[in-house]
Amino acid sequence: MRIIFVLFLAVFSFAKIESEIISVNKNVALIDKNIKRGVSGVVICKYLNEDIICARAVADGNRAYLYPYSELKNDAFALPVILPKKNDKIVFAKDYNRIMIIAPNQEVYLKIKNMYKSSVIISPDVFAAFLDDKITKKDFINFAKKLNIGRYIFTIENKLYEVDAKTLYVIDEKNLNVVAKYQKAFFTYFNNFDIKPKNYINLLKGLK
Repeated sequence: MRIIFVLFLAVFSFAKIESEIISVNKNVALIDKNIKRGVSGVVICKYLNEDIICARAVADGNRAYLYPYSELKNDAFALPVILPKKNDKIVFAKDYNRIMIIAPNQEVYLKIKNMYKSSVIISPDVFAAFLDDKITKKDFINFAKKLNIGRYIFTIENKLYEVDAKTLYVIDEKNLNVVAKYQKAFFTYFNNFDIKPKNYINLLKGLK
């Protein structure tokens, strides 16, 4: 299948963003920076004079929605009950240098991979081994938590989407000149992977 790419003027780049909480009302924090909607982060609180992660956050402009942090949950240990408060820090885009590429075939995958040389790229083979018989939104989010993936890079039709891995919000997109369709769920070297193709556009949020 013939695949044609247009020149990329710039590769998307996202660095960690630190923000300070101005005030908290229930599960909504007012923050001192304007952050793109859907970018996830963690809230850093003080506990016994040490910095700990006390919540996770999802940005929406100068607000952040707060949720319990469960990535390090261990039933054998009691977790301190610390709630986010004024002057606590939120670190957004913490793991954005760790990505996984969802592409229709090897040629597209290798071209996209070449664009992200400075990132840590998680092999789609690992994701394939993680799946059962179909792919769900929950699969993507849980896998990102297990491997600290910050972004998924989706190629869908003629677009490339940068997606926050914890929220599946589209944080940026780029036009591609691609003549290629998904014949299976996504490209992987995992030979026994036979899950059917997925309409990924229905999984993504915040599309322009």
